[in-house]
Amino acid sequence: MNQALKNFLNAIPIPICGLILGTVSLGNLLFAEGFEAIGNIFCLIGILIMGLFLLKLFFTFKNTLADLKNPIIASVAPTFTMSLMVISVVLERVFPNLLMNDLLWLTSIGLHLGLMTYFVVVHILPVDITLEYVYPSWFITFVGIGVIPNTSAVFIKELGEIVVWIALVLYFALLPVILKRIMFQKMTEASAVPLITILTAPGSLCLAGYLSVFKEGSALFVALMLVLSQAIYFCVVFYMKKMLEVGFYPSYAAFTFPLVISATAMFKSSQFFMDRPILFGVTELLSIVETVLAIAMVCYVLLKYFVHLYSQTKSLIADHEC
Repeated sequence: MNQALKNFLNAIPIPICGLILGTVSLGNLLFAEGFEAIGNIFCLIGILIMGLFLLKLFFTFKNTLADLKNPIIASVAPTFTMSLMVISVVLERVFPNLLMNDLLWLTSIGLHLGLMTYFVVVHILPVDITLEYVYPSWFITFVGIGVIPNTSAVFIKELGEIVVWIALVLYFALLPVILKRIMFQKMTEASAVPLITILTAPGSLCLAGYLSVFKEGSALFVALMLVLSQAIYFCVVFYMKKMLEVGFYPSYAAFTFPLVISATAMFKSSQFFMDRPILFGVTELLSIVETVLAIAMVCYVLLKYFVHLYSQTKSLIADHEC
């Protein structure tokens, strides 16, 4: 393989999978909201970026594996398998009833569990854990399985009905620890600051998953989860401007999926409360506002990543010519 191309693939960061997850999930949300054309465009963009990342995996596998020695990178790596689960739903929509779609979904789940196990074995068990060692990205590693109930309706719904409760237990187990970490231990690395946004994702992910597999769920449970997840969402959005000021890092990808899944949970909640006029009106309005914000953020991060990869490419070409 051309060395310049190999260097370019090496330069693609693992956190880009978070952007893929956010982009494809936004496409699915817009499709569900009735904006099929623009939804499909976002799905296609995400799938194309995934294709680029798969090339990176294929041609620079050893280097990619070495990156997982970094505990922060290892904790965000499951966004890769989460993205594949979401992409499998897109493929099932476009090419229904293909065995390939089921195999992709099941394989993604297996790989996700493998990444969870790797993280525990390599980055938790051998380490004397202190509060400073914990990052919001741990939610990705452990509560990322919440994507399973969100995607299981078209594959194995019964699996989603089980996993959603496991995800909820892991969420509530981690939430106080990570809240304490953010409130009492300052993020010393600027590149880790965008990871604070991840705090908004797991509650909404669990709520959206619950509403995906239980159409006749508990209104009280939905309301309580919605209040909790939205309280965290608004706190993070309020802090967003300050986080953006740290400058671009690959961790900017963390700005995308949390906002998208928050909008998704709000949209599904509005559908759930359709027969309750006041709740429906409030949740529908918030759903629109949060969807617009999610679109703006995904487009912004896509642009920042494009500029970043373009500058990387120019630099590599210049080095190669020298």
